[in-house]
Amino acid sequence: MNHNLPHTLFIADIHLQPDDSHAINQSFHNFLTYQAPKADSLYILGDLFEIWIGDDIGIPIFQKTIHILKKLTINGLNIYLLYGNRDFLMRCDFYEATGINLITEPKKINVYGLDILIMHGDSLCTDDVAYQRMRKVLRHPITNWLFLRLPQKKRLKIGETMRNKSKKYSSNKSENIMDVNQTAVKKLFKDHPNCQHLIHGHTHRPAHHIWQNNKQEYHRWVLGDWRPEALILQVTNFGKNNIKTELIEVGDFAKEDFD
Repeated sequence: MNHNLPHTLFIADIHLQPDDSHAINQSFHNFLTYQAPKADSLYILGDLFEIWIGDDIGIPIFQKTIHILKKLTINGLNIYLLYGNRDFLMRCDFYEATGINLITEPKKINVYGLDILIMHGDSLCTDDVAYQRMRKVLRHPITNWLFLRLPQKKRLKIGETMRNKSKKYSSNKSENIMDVNQTAVKKLFKDHPNCQHLIHGHTHRPAHHIWQNNKQEYHRWVLGDWRPEALILQVTNFGKNNIKTELIEVGDFAKEDFD
């Protein structure tokens, strides 16, 4: 991979932990320090944090990450973020503290002339009816408004309970149910006829899926989670309409690799 050519990065499902000594946090901070500054833009497609239960709680806990993100945006890196299923309660204080731009899904973007759809991916898992029902309730503005006005201790307790339930729920579900539904994917492309590329996370199953319909080729790029290595997506502009899209590994980067 060439980090000196114009390129844009897409990441998802970092699931940052409250303890900065955690390997995931260290790997992500390394990425932000040495790899991200070389990019034209960085898109975070949900679940940046393991859990976010209010700016008043999250900002002090993840102070180091927020400081690094703010430094990047001050230095001119465009960072865009859309909500995941674990961190959809970030509000104005978070965006002011980081300089990140909030976007909503599904979002159509143009990267070096290539039209791309981006989203977290959980809304495409339509076979999991119970999850979609729960998602609708949890994302409702009234639910969010009420939750964020609870005392901190109450929110912390609820957040921990929901984390444990989520782990138990996932372990009892079949692999197919928790993956995206191909019919839902095809409908998404049909609703956005000028796009042949979709990038999402959520499933933690990094891959590049290709299929054809009416002689048109479609691409679905699935980003990996960070444990602490990850597969992220890099879109590189080689010039003269030569755009390369590839999943690349993220590991422990050495500073000299990006000087």
